[in-house]
Amino acid sequence: MMTDKTVYVLGAGFSKEASAPAQEELVKQIFEIDRDNPGEFEDGSVKKFRSFLTNILLVPQKLHDSVPLEDIFTPLDRCIADNVSFRNLSVKETLKARDLIYYLIGKTLECTLRSSQKDYIDQFAKYITDKSSTRRGHRYANLDPVSVISTNWDTLLDDSIKSQISAHYPGEAVVDYCCHFSSFESNDQSVMPGLEMLGLGGFSVKLLKLHGSLNWLQCPKCLRLYVDFHNRIAIGQYVTPVNCRYCDTQFGVQSSHKLISNLIMPTFLKNFSNPQYKLVWQAAGIELSEASRIVFIGYSLPQADFEMRQLLARMVRKDARIVVVDYGSPDEHRIAEKMKRYEVFFGKRKPQFYLEGARNYIQNHLDEE
Repeated sequence: MMTDKTVYVLGAGFSKEASAPAQEELVKQIFEIDRDNPGEFEDGSVKKFRSFLTNILLVPQKLHDSVPLEDIFTPLDRCIADNVSFRNLSVKETLKARDLIYYLIGKTLECTLRSSQKDYIDQFAKYITDKSSTRRGHRYANLDPVSVISTNWDTLLDDSIKSQISAHYPGEAVVDYCCHFSSFESNDQSVMPGLEMLGLGGFSVKLLKLHGSLNWLQCPKCLRLYVDFHNRIAIGQYVTPVNCRYCDTQFGVQSSHKLISNLIMPTFLKNFSNPQYKLVWQAAGIELSEASRIVFIGYSLPQADFEMRQLLARMVRKDARIVVVDYGSPDEHRIAEKMKRYEVFFGKRKPQFYLEGARNYIQNHLDEE
């Protein structure tokens, strides 16, 4: 196995220059979209959300824009995990409330990113796809130059990689989420696990999404993961539910295998017991351990993200080169605090900082690698 390997770790800042909203802006964006384009959301969905904030969380309407997602999902997830009611909501109603907010967040991201300027993401996708192509022809055992670990739900990078494959490597490559997944469309042969494509002599572009993706759905019965590169199926499932086709065949059409979104939402009680997420996180640890260079793009290394911090603490080599890409000036308090977090966390590995943003870094510094 080659030792010269780069792993990119992407946070929300990676997509921000393509108009993706920051996590703390999502609730506000829901209300802004509903105000400016009220037909975007299912009838009554935003009204139900406001009612939840006002009557369940007891937040005055003038403060709705400022509610942190952690304050919404943490109590919901705890009650669901413990099978107890939340205030005057039954467990079933609590699940419905969470599904509603899943839908609103996903739809908000979809609306916001329709006209995104993602030229730099396309360039990044071309770079990592071309790098990964050196593994084709059954050379994957000796060549593994690059992979991407992302904490984002959006599919901007997924779509760009898929487009690069379709344009330049049709039938030779797949986007590899490093877990077991099937195509949402039964006749879509372009979706398959990376190992299957490697066995056929092609190559995979590894994209490990630690918190899930808007183009994923999962069967709660057999736990199969479905992937669709044409639709944000995690959003559509709220409007038009679809069953697991395998379980329909084996057990008959039952509500017990209606596909569900498995996104990991902002909460202080993240649950990674799902076997698919276990595979992704295990693979992420292996990727980090093999990396001679780790590039963080738009990831703030927050104290609250203790799962990611423990993974980095355990699996990053002591001789790994650390590069941090962000946007701002070292004189800004936000940037100064972030730089200090990285410097303390990585210690003697002394991170190198690029503070001109993801777009600038990708357009001007990728070739230097």
